[in-house]
Amino acid sequence: AKTRKSLKDQVAQFNQWLQKRPTSDVDNDHAFFQRISQQLLLRRTISYIHLAIFVFANRQQLQQQLDAFLAEQTISGLAIELRPTAALSQKICFVFSGQGPQWWAMGRQLYESEPVFTQWIELIDNEMTKINNGEWRLLEELIEKKNEQESRINDTNIAQPTLFAIQVALAALLVSWNIYPTTIVSHSAGDQAAAFVAGRLSLQEAVRVVYHRSRLQNRNTRQGGRMLAVSMREEEVKEKLLKGIEHLVCIAVVNSPRSVTLSGDEKTIDDLEQMLSTFHPNVFKARLRIENAFHSYQMDRFDVEKELLSSLSDIRGLPLKDPKQMFNIKCAEARLYSSVIGGELSNKMPVDGQYWWTNVRQAVRFHDAIASIAQNNDASIFLELSPHPVLATSIRECYESANQQPLILPTLKRKENEQITLLTSLA
Repeated sequence: AKTRKSLKDQVAQFNQWLQKRPTSDVDNDHAFFQRISQQLLLRRTISYIHLAIFVFANRQQLQQQLDAFLAEQTISGLAIELRPTAALSQKICFVFSGQGPQWWAMGRQLYESEPVFTQWIELIDNEMTKINNGEWRLLEELIEKKNEQESRINDTNIAQPTLFAIQVALAALLVSWNIYPTTIVSHSAGDQAAAFVAGRLSLQEAVRVVYHRSRLQNRNTRQGGRMLAVSMREEEVKEKLLKGIEHLVCIAVVNSPRSVTLSGDEKTIDDLEQMLSTFHPNVFKARLRIENAFHSYQMDRFDVEKELLSSLSDIRGLPLKDPKQMFNIKCAEARLYSSVIGGELSNKMPVDGQYWWTNVRQAVRFHDAIASIAQNNDASIFLELSPHPVLATSIRECYESANQQPLILPTLKRKENEQITLLTSLA
């Protein structure tokens, strides 16, 4: 609707109409709801910015949501949104987050309710089992663990493969609903799913990259390295925090104009955290749950580079020619932006073994990648394919100097109903 008042008037009219319908026409009649939803979508003026979204499974749920909306109350399945006008151009960017947002029960509701999602989780489980010789089962870690205490989801060699599976299955589900990206961007470990969806790697190649990258990085887990997120500018961090200790701690991630992540020696990270608390108490900081120093000199240990390059020596990483090897031929047409190089990845730039080593060792230039997307006006909607949204604030900060803010949406949220979250963003 044009205004919040006219939106409320329309919902009230629909509510009156629905209550006059015979119960026999409505109860458990999915065809009825499909027709109603279709008609509302076809008649909706999509240029209006005030939205009311109802995600329901039966008439009782819908009625409760309508009542809550009219009474200005909150309830599960009801969302009232103000959509940015920039989103109307429908330039969709799939954003693949890195390691961090995983949690022990992620994806289970979609696995039980969405056949396409289930199919891809099982397909990736099968490929992972082939390459790791049954060392561990992806399905067991994702679906069968009964509680958080049993789960190994935060171990690097488990976290990254399960994150890859969730992200690819989400992309497949969106594509099955005719939601296609015009642009793809990713963050650190998310590069693996992005490269597959963008048609740079076959599924078998992508699973190999995921397996070797995660098992080799896992050697550095609990070996005296930690990471610290800080809300400061990159140059300010170099000047105020890192002078003289660059050999111990480095900037591992630049997420936005005023958000960086430090990585390195655990004791030095502790000292920096204490110094920020004492001398810069108003600066936001957060210790990452990861017991590792990703994208730092600590990745140079334990033969990670040598083994990674050897394990991936035959991967070309150029655009695939055979559609049968691609995730989806339309997704392969999307422009691929890389946080490894901080910009668009041309078709002549391979995501080969050397690229993946750079992905492991060098800083994540997410800010530069998003700034490049903004400069090229390549996205009006950012859809974060992740078990929980972690990049929305960074994307928003990258667009602060732009004329219009994009629409930034999650696909899943930790411990929230997965179908409702995904369908709300879809609406």
